Amino acid sequence: MRKFFLPLILILSAGLAFASDNITFTAGSTSVSLQEGNREVSLSGNAAVTTGSLTIQADSITLSGDNYESISCSGSILITDSDQGLSIRTSSLFYDRTSERLLISSWCEISDTANELVASASSLYYDRNAELIELEMNVELVKNTSDGILSASAQRVTFDRAGSTLALSGAAGVSWKDDDYQASVITIDLDEEKITLSGQIGGTVHG
Repeated sequence: MRKFFLPLILILSAGLAFASDNITFTAGSTSVSLQEGNREVSLSGNAAVTTGSLTIQADSITLSGDNYESISCSGSILITDSDQGLSIRTSSLFYDRTSERLLISSWCEISDTANELVASASSLYYDRNAELIELEMNVELVKNTSDGILSASAQRVTFDRAGSTLALSGAAGVSWKDDDYQASVITIDLDEEKITLSGQIGGTVHG
């Protein structure tokens, strides 16, 4: 196995790039393995990776695979997707650059400036191509609307950003305009600012 340790000054001044795959990275310390079938770049200390419009900052980042298609991170993580207007904070992350799918299996907080929405959950799946986000376990969500703040909670939320809809299930509840709604499934149309309840439903409205 050939393993190289790159000096700090080189990382900070040049950034280093895999030109063919458009990956750039910086870090306080870096090790690179070029063993066939086990190519790997390990970054630590203010580590950051940029691929396309996605930038990931973390305590520790590992790029692996023949084309460095896999990115694994741990520690204090901030993901920023400038094209989508998204930022996510968490402590554990896996990203597949080939499929452009991101998986988080730890507590996370997401901010969507394009939709004026923030949410938190215990796990997250993000398909960048489909513009689909799935949040699971103890999901809390707040959305700014033309009629004030909408707050919601559920065990599972599917956020279709392309279709501008939220689907909540599992102890789903919404509070909006001083009214409260509960249902097996609650669907929110973000463009129309409309709520649809299905299954076992209930609520309190103020006349």
